Amino acid sequence: MKIEILNERENKPLARREIDFRVDHAGAKTPSRADIRAKIVAQFDADSSSVVIRKLDTKFGVGITEGTARIYSDPDQMKRIELDHIVKRHESKKKQEGEEE
Repeated sequence: MKIEILNERENKPLARREIDFRVDHAGAKTPSRADIRAKIVAQFDADSSSVVIRKLDTKFGVGITEGTARIYSDPDQMKRIELDHIVKRHESKKKQEGEEE
């Protein structure tokens, strides 16, 4: 899996970086949101709790997924700006199961 950065913008009023990317996964299954998030965290040396994968769009039959990610300056800023279901989507499964009990 290879991530190519198509566009990167600094959004200072919202204290975040907005990234458009393309993932080449030809011959393999579509990567999960968590896998892509881990790659972006490693590539930009960011805190994983302040990175959100906003959109993923997989091209059928080609092995390419395009998407957008947002890297916030801190997790509190992310929780204030992003919608609740987007933030919940990026929480770990163990944490979500613990809340249900």
